Amino acid sequence: MRINLSGFLAILVVFSAISNVSGTEPEKPKLLVLVVFDQLRGDYPHRWGSLFVDGGFKRLQSDGAWFRNCHYPYATTQTGPGHAAMLTGCSPNQHGIPMNQWYDRQTSTVVNCAQSARYQRVPALVKEVEPEQPKETEKLKVKLAGSPEWLLVPTIGDVLKEATKGKAKVVGLSFKDRSALLPVGRSADAVYWLDSTDGMIVTSSFYRDSVHPWVAEFNKTRMADRWFGREWSHLLSNLDYQKNSGPDEVEGEGKGMKQGIVFPHPTDGGLKKPGKNYYDALYNSPFGNEMLFELVKKAVVAEKLGDDDVTDLLVVSFSSNDAIGHCWGPDSQEVLDATLRSDRMMVEFLAFLDKTVGRDRYLLALTADHGICPLPEVTAAKGTFAKRLPGKKIFTAAEDHLRSKYDLNPLAKSNWIESVQPPWLYLNQPLIASKGLKSEDVEKELAQFLAKQEGFQRLFTRADLAKEFPENDPIGGQMKQSYFPERCGEVGYVLEPFCLLDT
Repeated sequence: MRINLSGFLAILVVFSAISNVSGTEPEKPKLLVLVVFDQLRGDYPHRWGSLFVDGGFKRLQSDGAWFRNCHYPYATTQTGPGHAAMLTGCSPNQHGIPMNQWYDRQTSTVVNCAQSARYQRVPALVKEVEPEQPKETEKLKVKLAGSPEWLLVPTIGDVLKEATKGKAKVVGLSFKDRSALLPVGRSADAVYWLDSTDGMIVTSSFYRDSVHPWVAEFNKTRMADRWFGREWSHLLSNLDYQKNSGPDEVEGEGKGMKQGIVFPHPTDGGLKKPGKNYYDALYNSPFGNEMLFELVKKAVVAEKLGDDDVTDLLVVSFSSNDAIGHCWGPDSQEVLDATLRSDRMMVEFLAFLDKTVGRDRYLLALTADHGICPLPEVTAAKGTFAKRLPGKKIFTAAEDHLRSKYDLNPLAKSNWIESVQPPWLYLNQPLIASKGLKSEDVEKELAQFLAKQEGFQRLFTRADLAKEFPENDPIGGQMKQSYFPERCGEVGYVLEPFCLLDT
């Protein structure tokens, strides 16, 4: 396996919890810890660093190494590609996870980067937990289960298991299945995530036939229900949130799962008792991170991570930051509050590892899988060009353009564009062949049409991506590293800065 450190260290920062002040050779760490705050943008430590407390992010900055100008080398920075890159050291063109989901031509379906129909949820759903929402529980009958089989290269966890002949313990925990399993790979001992259908911590039959006893106990206590009915208010009552982030209500913000635009936010999901809407609201609040941290502590103690001479690996990906950022935007008071709470959580996390594993016995890295574009409405209000682009309208127009160009039958039912999975468009190859056309010609026509649409900065066809890009074209080079031919479409795009595509 090739380890590319620039891919591993990635977006935000990397910290070491082991200091070597004596200058002597450091001891081999008993536990490797990778902490991911999903969507924790790289400028947040700068922007809000003065509001951090001692012992959290500040400790990592002072006691470890802080890489402030470190970036992923590929273009499509989503959750799946990011978590696949961290501990493989590879970009999507090698590890095979170009997006969170893509169009699979063999099955004519959209597939999830970390799920498979070959496996089942563990533990299985045994009853409908929310009778007032039968449609939601019906979906579970065909729900796919987590699997790393789309990942094509080994992770550090896989290598660690092989190098120690299985003695090393490898654990991956998150609220998202892809965030839990992609960093640790195929050989992990414990891989768990949240199923918001019933608030259970689950794994899949790819890894185990039954959950570990400590997970069973965690679920039995109904830990997920602890925050039901609890309002999410500002963490710091004496802080001027508007001065440090922005107004509590701005155009473009979402409402979450019946949580509203402004503080305080309810977390009951509009329900009278815990159910799916509540668990989604929990996910979309900092309380979701608190729940995951409780699971982390259970795992470290129960699995005795870092307790012997064999180096173990723990990967923890906190997902709530991502849900909050997508809902209210990176300049919101909600994201500021979640970041401050994340800092305080790291104080507890590091203190817990100091006590349980030993201050000089573990090595910890902290990063993010991707950042986030500001809400276009916020950017536009500052006088910079920014826009929400009507994706459905644009791609419908692109389909109409191809029909008018190549199809003389206006009543034809076949679509020239089979699927749109941003940032890729998948063309109907059988239709192209039936018309006696060359795919590269249709690709070029589609790319030229989209290039004329507002908000599209660059367009790439398969022919473009088959070539090498010069060093002075970083966008082209990054797009090439995001391109996995068997899973990407024929035409890819890069939007103008500060533009978002509604699809």
